[in-house]
Amino acid sequence: MADRRYSTFEEMLTDLNERCPDNTAILSAEYEEQVKITYHELYLRVMELANRYRREDCTCVGLYANASARWIITMLAAVIAGKRTVLIDVLFPPEQMIELVKHCGIDSLYAADREGRRAFGDYINERRAAQLDEQAEEGVAGVYPENREIEDGGKLLFFTSGTTAWYKAVVLTQEALLRDAWGGQQTAHGTSDDLVLSMLPLWHVFGFVSGILWPMTIGARIALSRGIRHALQDPNMFEPDFIPVVPALLKYMLSMDALNKNLGTIIIGGTPCDESIFRALFKRGIRVMHGYGLTETSSGIAVSTDPKHIYAMRPCPGTTFRIARDGEIYLKTPNTMVGYYHDPEATAAKIDADGWLHTGDLGHIDEEGRLIVLGKKDEVLLLPNGEKVFCPEWEEELNRRIGSETAVYLDGEELKLAVVLRHRTREEIWDQVEEFNKKISNSRQIRAISLWARPFPRTAQGELQRWKIAADSGA
Repeated sequence: MADRRYSTFEEMLTDLNERCPDNTAILSAEYEEQVKITYHELYLRVMELANRYRREDCTCVGLYANASARWIITMLAAVIAGKRTVLIDVLFPPEQMIELVKHCGIDSLYAADREGRRAFGDYINERRAAQLDEQAEEGVAGVYPENREIEDGGKLLFFTSGTTAWYKAVVLTQEALLRDAWGGQQTAHGTSDDLVLSMLPLWHVFGFVSGILWPMTIGARIALSRGIRHALQDPNMFEPDFIPVVPALLKYMLSMDALNKNLGTIIIGGTPCDESIFRALFKRGIRVMHGYGLTETSSGIAVSTDPKHIYAMRPCPGTTFRIARDGEIYLKTPNTMVGYYHDPEATAAKIDADGWLHTGDLGHIDEEGRLIVLGKKDEVLLLPNGEKVFCPEWEEELNRRIGSETAVYLDGEELKLAVVLRHRTREEIWDQVEEFNKKISNSRQIRAISLWARPFPRTAQGELQRWKIAADSGA
């Protein structure tokens, strides 16, 4: 199929229904048997549900369920029906999730299990009743008519991954997401004969675009993983041509030799990936697409496929980068978010008056115009005397010395080190820290350690949640 750039989900599905109605759209496994839905069947089921949603008085649909064909159909239908559509992480703590549901104004919920429906049923019913009363009094549709750009229907809300203390709801348009999928195709060069194994959470934008939207735009087959418990079996069961992954999942699959023999391409995103993983993939003859992107940019905005310069990424179509004085990466892309939902101050802090989005990442641009990402700006600790510590650089050496995972954090004005306790005693660990301290100035030395009996908290993409480590360590 020729590359097509779509503006809406309905335009995409209508075109696929006309051009490749009999192609398999979604594959899933039930009781070890593969269940298929064609693009024609997908179109009919989505449009039928979209018409039902159009007749409902709700304005905001929340999806609270694991990946399934039904999840995809419901998401597409809600968006096409013009509903604001919120993709909820099923791993959110219940008390935090209720706050997010309230914040987004969800008044219709799709939940796959009884627990989810029970948790939100009373709230949703109360919300819809209150909204109907408000509409009757004010004569308006929706609940926040003062900001139509954010409130207009047919947009999707994704939550940022939680590297900071509070999740933000990122408002993305269908056009931005589809444009990002088209940009990925300019590098991936997939075909309608390809099969993409979707293993990542669909409520995160990387999993959504690379695992669902991109293959759908080219009429490819999407195989839905049966979940992390089957991560080692699914590649050989479905025999995909492409697998989008985050580094932690890929490392696990490589260690267990779980990649299928005919796998052609691995798409890596989410967090930085160790060079040894790239070497292992190249040795198997697997092409690697190493990408960089943010929720706020509808996922990938730069990608590398060059085995000799895997960390040097070329901008996707329409994206421009520049480096600020402090090394932060600024960018402009047509895939940028509308804004953070009901948070104009945070939006203004992220996108300046000239339209540059401040990524919060550090990097530089090489002589060929390729982007090199060095790490997160918030991984640079600013000490009281003005000196800086780039945490990943220190942690790489400390991990090696101690033989366990470490995390540097600030407790007031003191640098401290959290360590996941394994086979060494506190005294043995401190001996290694003192040896490390000998290499650095007195003002930058680690003053104390805290021991952890459990793994450090991370986002779904594997990013270290340093703020939680500092808080739980008593900082």
